[in-house]
Amino acid sequence: MTRTAALCLLLVWALPSAAAELETFRFHKEIERGETGEESMIAVTFDDDVFAATRDGLPDLRVLDGQGRLTPLLIEKVVENIDYSVRKPLRSRVVSLRERGDGLKVILELEDGEQGADGLSIFTPLKDYERRVRIFGSKDGLDWMALEENGLVFDYSRFMDIDNRDVRLPKNEYRRYAVEIAGVADVEESLIREMTRKYQGNEEVERVEKTVLERRPFRMDRVEMWKNRSKTLERRDRKSDYTVAVAKVKEDLTENTTNIFVDARRQPITELTLKTSSRNFNRPVQVQVPVARGGRTEWRDIAQGKVSMIEFGAFSDKSPAISFPEQRAEEYRIVIRNEDNPPLKITGVTARGNVYRAIFLADADETYRLAYGSDDAERPNYDAAAVLAPLRAEGHRPSEAALGPEVADTAAEPPPITFRAVLNNPLLLGAAIVVLVLLLGWALFVATRRIDRLPKD
Repeated sequence: MTRTAALCLLLVWALPSAAAELETFRFHKEIERGETGEESMIAVTFDDDVFAATRDGLPDLRVLDGQGRLTPLLIEKVVENIDYSVRKPLRSRVVSLRERGDGLKVILELEDGEQGADGLSIFTPLKDYERRVRIFGSKDGLDWMALEENGLVFDYSRFMDIDNRDVRLPKNEYRRYAVEIAGVADVEESLIREMTRKYQGNEEVERVEKTVLERRPFRMDRVEMWKNRSKTLERRDRKSDYTVAVAKVKEDLTENTTNIFVDARRQPITELTLKTSSRNFNRPVQVQVPVARGGRTEWRDIAQGKVSMIEFGAFSDKSPAISFPEQRAEEYRIVIRNEDNPPLKITGVTARGNVYRAIFLADADETYRLAYGSDDAERPNYDAAAVLAPLRAEGHRPSEAALGPEVADTAAEPPPITFRAVLNNPLLLGAAIVVLVLLLGWALFVATRRIDRLPKD
């Protein structure tokens, strides 16, 4: 019994020693902070190498000083203030409207206090049209300066859901504008057809069908002048370009789809953009990531939308990007639904995503490195956020530091056998349970025999 107790105590003593092993990381990069003559607040932005080696949530990332000691850090998503434009309608009135040949000329004047339109919008109830627009500006209504000679408003809903009612103008300070619209009337085929039949007796000997063409004037509900006003949107996620590569492009003739397989490095991507030599298209797309289920890999949708690229004359409208919630995947699949259209000619894919960085307080004349990449490192519980908050509130801003080249730490390979790994190993855990059961059974057997040897009363 004494030996059994000693063995159990030995096992209990050995377990904490295994758990006390130091964390090791597969890679590190030197933090190039420049001048180190005084203490400073340092920010270092993570790159593709860091994301490729770290786990979701970045728990396996540390800042170490020159002696290998841990330095408290704050990991944060970078945000920034963004300036953007808001369209504000300008008060205006129609001075005159005249028909000239097959065109129409409208004179607009801004109300008092309004000046310098950045563009105008033509609102009409019509569908399936195309009109050329010329716009001139004047300060006195006598001398006119051309602002736009080749504007285009259109509605192509017969073919796809694409329209444009806006005409943008260069910077100007005019208050009067002349809008010339060419081709104010067009001919449209009526839904009603005229049919004439001739009979001889009960037999039809001739049938004539006539298509009725209707002249359709270009009806305008209103012309709205507008100006762009600059506003600031605070705390929007900063975006950065990330490197991805097209692994292969596969055409599925059965489903009429184009499947684009994209290799990534687990960067925090939020947008993929198609690069193509094709133009004048509007296609539904899906973005997918692989998910392991039941021993096999399935593709899960993370975004659905449309990509388009319209270039016609002076008009250009490009929307080749697909946005989605942040993902850290090694592979993406973009599915383009071509339907009866020819496949797009894909030349590449680019990626953008969120930016993450580490912020810490650096001592004077001290060197630091970023260590990362571990399968079992847990997230540390630092007080860096509480320490940095009052400093940043007082206006202290971190100095940006660069990362050096990646260095593989050979001492970290193979990873050490930790207490957590032992507990998660089903073979070792099962063997340990069997051994403990045998020891317990032996102890009970020995105790029973000793009880039997005791003298009976």
